[in-house]
Amino acid sequence: MTTPTLHQLVDQVLDTAQAAHPGVEFGITLSLANALLLPKDSDKLWRKDNDGRDNYYRGHVYRDCLVNEVPNVDPAPIDFLVAVTPVYGTSPEAEHAVAYYGDLRTGAIATTLPDDLAVPPAEPA
Repeated sequence: MTTPTLHQLVDQVLDTAQAAHPGVEFGITLSLANALLLPKDSDKLWRKDNDGRDNYYRGHVYRDCLVNEVPNVDPAPIDFLVAVTPVYGTSPEAEHAVAYYGDLRTGAIATTLPDDLAVPPAEPA
């Protein structure tokens, strides 16, 4: 089995998240290096404000989602990670949605971080 490209994995993770939580708004988080490889559909994400007026967020927009770029630290610890997370506060449904993670090394998609990124639980004091 071949691993997916960055573009393919972002699409797969986003499709999975949107199918599980229809109508919920999601954001995409990538390393800066990977964000540069993802196509940009726009540099404006249009949304209505509380008064119903059209406004926009400026940034890298892909498939109606804002792409968050995490600056690289050599070596970047998330170069292989695709994170698609709900934008909390945008709808009641978003408060119950979960994050989805894609691993470029394996193509795996899960609602938990890969084992080598997971933070071990704190020991009781």
